[in-house]
Amino acid sequence: KIIEESPSVLLTDETRRAMSEQVVRLCQAVGYESAGTIEFLVDKQQNFYFLEMNTRLQVEHPVTEQVAAIGENEYVDLVKAMLWIGAGWGFPEEIQQMRDGHLVHPTHHAMEARIYAEDPLRGFLPSTGPLVPYVEPTISPHVRVDSGVAPGHVVTPFYDPMLSKVIASGKTRLEAIQHLKQSMDEYVIEGVQHNARLIQGVLRQDAFVTGDTPTSFLP
Repeated sequence: KIIEESPSVLLTDETRRAMSEQVVRLCQAVGYESAGTIEFLVDKQQNFYFLEMNTRLQVEHPVTEQVAAIGENEYVDLVKAMLWIGAGWGFPEEIQQMRDGHLVHPTHHAMEARIYAEDPLRGFLPSTGPLVPYVEPTISPHVRVDSGVAPGHVVTPFYDPMLSKVIASGKTRLEAIQHLKQSMDEYVIEGVQHNARLIQGVLRQDAFVTGDTPTSFLP
């Protein structure tokens, strides 16, 4: 995975509603009350098939947070909600409101780019070395950067090679793409091989812009 987005450009409103209702029923059936992700595969005829459930936060949870706005530039905090529930404090007020309504209707479009210290030209082999120089994109109401490194940090072979996640949102999908493109153009990473240039290229592909990206999009 290098780019994740929500809402899906493939799903119709009817399919999204039916899928969401199935998710609610599944969680109610097993008494599940925490952050989690249920994954489906969808074919061209809008038939969807249960794949798995991950009873935890996903790497791409910021995308969900960005599209489930509860106010102007105010977003759901799934990490906070998971901690509250785990501590026995119940649901934060904003999550309770969503839970009462069951289904969330996205108010924005969001995309997340995963930035890895990997070499796309060598089968995405991990790359190690010091991050010098290293400059992250500018944060704004439309751009969020979640990272675990800083200038001078040494990437070692002992941990996951992910450097950061760049999340961009907009009122439309094209706005989100534009914000993400600008952020990726600002990103400066040297000292290791990385996939930022690959992501820049993907964002400029006509097939990606139009949403025509099946699982075979990248070889």
